[in-house]
Amino acid sequence: MAPSYTLHYFNSKGRAEVSRLILAQVGVKYVDHRIEREQWPELKPKMPFGQLPVLDVDGVLISQSHAIERFLAKEHGLTGKNSLESAQCDMVVDTLSDMMVVAVQIFLEQDPAKKEELKQKFLKEVLPPFAKNFEKMLVKNGKGHIVGDQVTWADIALANIMSTIEAKTPDTLKDYPNIKEIGRASCRERV
Repeated sequence: MAPSYTLHYFNSKGRAEVSRLILAQVGVKYVDHRIEREQWPELKPKMPFGQLPVLDVDGVLISQSHAIERFLAKEHGLTGKNSLESAQCDMVVDTLSDMMVVAVQIFLEQDPAKKEELKQKFLKEVLPPFAKNFEKMLVKNGKGHIVGDQVTWADIALANIMSTIEAKTPDTLKDYPNIKEIGRASCRERV
């Protein structure tokens, strides 16, 4: 019998979006429990570590976005064809996390001038080395995926973050055609 999934997160994409995209990619039905901010204080003590997202798998609660993503990817065949490809997927996702540490600072900044300064620093200094390396990986792999020859959770995570960056700052990825293409192609089959 297939497990029952409920994904708990705020009413936004945020740290739950890759999990949603993984589930959509593999065509698994789940409950997408969107929590409004005013509901959170009541629910927080019921969640492991008092954080979201949380995935409920038949009553077992899993927290931390990457733990949830990795679990779903393993359960549904999106970690590559072997241990080496699985490690490469982890490498890509962990590298994206490193990059996003700086991006989150932009989101949290309240001062408009400082926010713009952080945004420009991210776009000019932080993003380019990461984007260049991801582009090189895609070119070297030559199979339309960041790892292996089929969609993995690394493709989904990369497409999610890069398409969000591109949507907020058009033409940011103009020099990285393979990254732009993965955003269009990695989830094309079901999402």
